[in-house]
Amino acid sequence: MRCPAFIWILLWLCGSVLHAQDNGRQVRLSGGLNAYAGIYTSNGIAGRNQPHPFGLSGAVTLSLPGGVSLPFSAVVGNQGTSFRQPFNQFGVSPTYKWATAHAGYRNISFSPFTLAGHTFLGGGVELNPGKLRIGAVYGRFNKAISTNLSDPDAIPAFRRTGYAVKVGYGKPGNYVDLVMLRARDDTNSIDRLQMSPERSTTPAENMVIGLTSRLLIIKHILVEADAAVSSYTRDITSAPVQAEGKSAIYRLAGKLITPRLSTQLTQATQAALGYQSKWGSVKMQYKRIDPNFQTMGAYYFQSDIQSYTGNVTLNLLKGKARLAGSYGRQFDNLAANKNARTGRSVGSLMASLNPDPTFGMDISLSNYGLSQRAGLRPLIDTLRIAQNNFSASANLRYSVLNKDYAHIFTFSGSHQQLSDLNRSTASQTENNSQNASLGYFLNANQSGFGANLLISYTQTSLPGTPADDPGKLKFYGPTLGSNYAFFKKKMTTSANVSYLVNRQASITGKVLTATATAGYQLAKKQTISINLNYLNSDTGVEAEKFNEFRGNIGYGISF
Repeated sequence: MRCPAFIWILLWLCGSVLHAQDNGRQVRLSGGLNAYAGIYTSNGIAGRNQPHPFGLSGAVTLSLPGGVSLPFSAVVGNQGTSFRQPFNQFGVSPTYKWATAHAGYRNISFSPFTLAGHTFLGGGVELNPGKLRIGAVYGRFNKAISTNLSDPDAIPAFRRTGYAVKVGYGKPGNYVDLVMLRARDDTNSIDRLQMSPERSTTPAENMVIGLTSRLLIIKHILVEADAAVSSYTRDITSAPVQAEGKSAIYRLAGKLITPRLSTQLTQATQAALGYQSKWGSVKMQYKRIDPNFQTMGAYYFQSDIQSYTGNVTLNLLKGKARLAGSYGRQFDNLAANKNARTGRSVGSLMASLNPDPTFGMDISLSNYGLSQRAGLRPLIDTLRIAQNNFSASANLRYSVLNKDYAHIFTFSGSHQQLSDLNRSTASQTENNSQNASLGYFLNANQSGFGANLLISYTQTSLPGTPADDPGKLKFYGPTLGSNYAFFKKKMTTSANVSYLVNRQASITGKVLTATATAGYQLAKKQTISINLNYLNSDTGVEAEKFNEFRGNIGYGISF
């Protein structure tokens, strides 16, 4: 078996460092490596993991004279039940003063609606001399996937390449950037004739032009704005059309791309105005994303939405108390082409009180409403969605502290209720649940010993179950844990056991979970660890009983 490329890179880096040190140059190698191997067994269910998982991961940064930094990262491991070709991704982003280069697998964001975190294989550069902001990347955004008879579930995909360019002015937190992204599928990268009808796909192309800014207008006032126009062609083999229309944006797009029957021009905008000071903050936000808005520079967008949100925060009693509240409204069906329009309202209120280190309290309330109104067709009352989801929670903590021990007592409780405002469907949807837990935590400051005990109780009333029905679903049980450090705290251990009982009507189930961990510091920067986990589940139904065990040993080194 060939040695993975990551190992050769590490050997090359180590050799480079030794050579540089011999020549008296200031070169530093920092980072860490982690290796693990484990075992997994199960009884009563199909295995949910590999029987013998193992892997190697690492992150290494090579610092050269003159401020040049070369970070590397990689993950190598087995997949499935046997060792096959590992999943390897290598990337490097060296930095020198105001210049950064990218090579390999990289994940870069230029703006929320253009290049926004999509991983690509290629290269790029970002330059920030003074207040000038320049960036450019090019690479493969999607790998070609052909129809495979050995894997009929594989979804075919074309090889997709693209580039993005950014030009802006300003500094972090106060800037204006203009961004353009363009990507296109290679029609010859896979054989379309071999695609099955249910797995058929078409080659696409996309061009997005966006503007992103963060502007500090005057002291304490911040303006944020992101906008983009996306031209997305779902099938580049469809017939071309003339770019007609009154919109200047549409005419401009027609000059940069070839409009086709499957081309759609959409927009996305979000903006915010905020004020922040010692007493608190106020922020107003607006967002609108057209239906079917897409960019090949991001994996997913929630489209067809328009929302308004307001947030207020107050700092009181010299920072010992805090109040925060927010309210927002959201709508869909922006193109008025759906049978119904759905509206959502979200409100929340939070209060926090911390008069001294020994006592604290947090209370929060939230309300989520969902309603519909007629779109293309009238709504039938029995099918109209009108729901309200209310939740409330409270957390209290009290501490007894001295030089030897710390005793911490906690209590938390919550209530959640879904109310259906449509009487025709309420009996099938309404539900509520309550949860309470009481905890005690002990920590010995000198010896490093710690222990904790948590008792929890949860009950849930499901749809169709009266609130006073003794057969509603209940969960309750204790969790006990401890930790201790040996050998002058070079070895740390911990163990936890949880026993949970669930009861509904005449059925009683039990779930036992036990975990144990140990870590030992072999040297100043080397550690070895062991993790064990056991799960025994008995739902009260004989056919659903199972247990499983996981264990692994790991080695880590930092330098």
